[in-house]
Amino acid sequence: MKVAYFILNNFDFDTRARLEVETLRGMGLEIDVIATVGGNFHDFKGARIHRLPQWRGPTRKFRFIQFNLLAASLGARLKADIYHAVDLDVLLAAFLASRRRMAPIVYEARELYTELEPLSGRGGAKAVWSFLEKRLIGKAAKIITINDSIAGELCQRYRIGKPVIIRNVALLPENLRPVDLRSAFDIPRDWRVLVYQGVLRCGQGLTYLIELMRYLEKTALIFFGDGVIKPELVDQTARLNLSDRIKFTGRIDSDQLLNYTAGADAGLLLMEDVATNNRLALPQKLFQYLVAGVPQIVSPMPEIAAFVKTEKTGIVVSLDNCKAAAGDIAAFLSHDTAIDTARENCGKSAKLNNWRRESRKLVEIYEGLRH
Repeated sequence: MKVAYFILNNFDFDTRARLEVETLRGMGLEIDVIATVGGNFHDFKGARIHRLPQWRGPTRKFRFIQFNLLAASLGARLKADIYHAVDLDVLLAAFLASRRRMAPIVYEARELYTELEPLSGRGGAKAVWSFLEKRLIGKAAKIITINDSIAGELCQRYRIGKPVIIRNVALLPENLRPVDLRSAFDIPRDWRVLVYQGVLRCGQGLTYLIELMRYLEKTALIFFGDGVIKPELVDQTARLNLSDRIKFTGRIDSDQLLNYTAGADAGLLLMEDVATNNRLALPQKLFQYLVAGVPQIVSPMPEIAAFVKTEKTGIVVSLDNCKAAAGDIAAFLSHDTAIDTARENCGKSAKLNNWRRESRKLVEIYEGLRH
């Protein structure tokens, strides 16, 4: 059985996409990934990677339409048995490609797409995306999303049955080898080390995080990742005379990232409540910190905070007062017992909240569609 898997990125650095494709390949399915240019893989675990250009156009809308039409054409030629759309921005391509063969669509709504931060204040664009999702979501044979909050929103908006919840959990590493971050980045041995891993973009509380560092003594911060606001963050770091305590590594190879993360005392996830999608998020970096055995310091977004409080794997800090938040973080970091307990709880939680267990739901979906 053949699956056409649509995703509007280069696939290489999308950890969840790679885990899903590997799971589907493990079922013996033939997989064709339709992604953008910019990646190096032409084959991944036996799955073929097709790369489509994103031609320059006058607007993002123009480029979206171009990609979806090219992807739909290629998808139709592949004559797949199932069409899998990762997020709303490729659902149109999957729908168009599937029509000739009347093949089922799996719609994976990783985001509450119509409530993404870039759509805030853009009523026209938001209306178009809402119309598209409303028209197409009912065409899907199966709908996947990442948590109960987003599932509830989709049910309420589109009067659909509850989607299958497949959380953004990480793969439990078999041979974790923590990097000595203090040696690697010339950090004093008696300092605490905080890390942020992921794309450097707005809405993640990154400028706030740098501001926090003004109030944290004997503490270093390392950013593992790259993104459009990196120059702004580097400038802010320099203006505050924090360049000796804040490091930017750029993108770390995904096969090595957890080894770097595991060398930290805590991982940071200070998402800002700037859009409904942010408020309802449960991102994969939370679970990557978890499987790396690194306590989490998070902002009070409902799904994120509920997980950390329930599992007792870190602390929740308010973003209302920078100095007060820094005090809470400093208090946590000053107690070895608190860190050790959170680290121990990470290990316990990771045994239950990992991709090997979560992927069973994906297998069940495809087994059902195969028969």
